[in-house]
Amino acid sequence: MTTNAFIFMWCDLGIESIVPITQYEGFDGDDMWNILADNPRVRNPLTSILQSLMLRARANGQRNYHIYAIDCASELDEKFWEVQWEENPLECAKLIREGGHELF
Repeated sequence: MTTNAFIFMWCDLGIESIVPITQYEGFDGDDMWNILADNPRVRNPLTSILQSLMLRARANGQRNYHIYAIDCASELDEKFWEVQWEENPLECAKLIREGGHELF
């Protein structure tokens, strides 16, 4: 079960978005993959957020965007990831690629 999931979006210039998936009302870990697969039966604000991120990535191909979803340990909150991206951006990208699910 998903308890602390995020969507990360970054490009050649650095991190742009850290979206905590599990903060949304009514979210249940089993729904995460339906939402990310754009299943029309699941209505969640994440659908429009993800569509916006994808549109930005497609419209700015020269920036080499990456969008990943990942489930983390509960102590790895949004503030933790902000600090890590500031201090070790290449290592963060590597960890997310290895443990996450590529969306774009």
